[in-house]
Amino acid sequence: MQYQLIQTQNQLNTFVEQIQNKPVLAIDTEFMRRRTLYPEVALIQVYDGEHLALIDPLAELSLFDFWQILKDPAVLKVLHSPSEDIEVFQKYAGFVPAPLFDTQFALQLLGEGNCMGFALMVKELLGIEIDKSESRTNWLQRPLTPKQLDYAAADTFHLLPCFDLIIERIKAADLFDIVINESELIANKRAFQTPDEFLYKDIKNAWQLKPHELAVLKELATWRRNKAIKKNLALNFVLKEHNMAEIAKRGPSSLNALRQISGVEAIEVNRSGVEILKCIEIAKLIPQEQHPAVLKRLIDFPIYKKVAKDVKQKITKVAKAHNIPDDVMASKKQVNQLISWNWKLTAEQKVKYIKPDLLSSWRYTYVKDVLKEWDS
Repeated sequence: MQYQLIQTQNQLNTFVEQIQNKPVLAIDTEFMRRRTLYPEVALIQVYDGEHLALIDPLAELSLFDFWQILKDPAVLKVLHSPSEDIEVFQKYAGFVPAPLFDTQFALQLLGEGNCMGFALMVKELLGIEIDKSESRTNWLQRPLTPKQLDYAAADTFHLLPCFDLIIERIKAADLFDIVINESELIANKRAFQTPDEFLYKDIKNAWQLKPHELAVLKELATWRRNKAIKKNLALNFVLKEHNMAEIAKRGPSSLNALRQISGVEAIEVNRSGVEILKCIEIAKLIPQEQHPAVLKRLIDFPIYKKVAKDVKQKITKVAKAHNIPDDVMASKKQVNQLISWNWKLTAEQKVKYIKPDLLSSWRYTYVKDVLKEWDS
């Protein structure tokens, strides 16, 4: 396995010329996510079947011409389980490579099991055992060690021959467009940002809170994300989620009272205590009639289990008719997403939310006739 580490503009320009007319590129990224909200890109690996390069984004490089290749609709970009890579590109490059072929999803679509890891895929398809010992290494260190570089290069070096085997079966089953569309769906979901006014609904144990406590939680959730974005801090480094509902319940009015809440750490109080108390004060000034309603879980609806079973049965029937694994057509989470969309959101709120997977993307084409009553 031969590869080059690209750290100069001349090296990158030469590599771009070498790959610019290739129809398929295997791509991977290495990144770090320690305390940050956004991933910190550390390496971009690209292999066209002939030239394999590790592009160092920490070097002073203009990636403009390289980005044009990743945007080219005539070039198929192959990744394995690209959800986090998509986020890397969205943040670092400002776009998501397209069209994008996810080998993990393709295997799932072919009935080869859910979420097959890269090492297992390589072993199953190529009979090669790969070393994953560097997966948790510090990719932002410089210089990178030979072992780190070998590990990074192997990811795309083995990805391309795996793709060659998978694409034959995908095309034979006429499933290519579904694979491409699924990656578009993931990119759209990654790009979607829940509106501030609804953030509190996703906080753990929010359903246990009373209306006036939810008003506090709503302020805290909005403040937490805004600070996380501003400081590029992971949400839990601003304020741990498991503390938020308890703070909302107790409604402390002093830093000392905040410190007394079980689970709240001194560092959280020292760093953000004043801001937390301000959120509580703002919430207390909100009129009672404007407090959020108590949140209902799906299991709190008496007919939920029956309805969920009925929806799943209808979808399973469609999936079998088209020889698509039923858990790929709709997971339990996706069924719940559909039901929540209809039962918990008003027409006005639906406009602000991303549509459920079953009412968008390739799935909708298959299930729209059996789910007519849910499409509103």
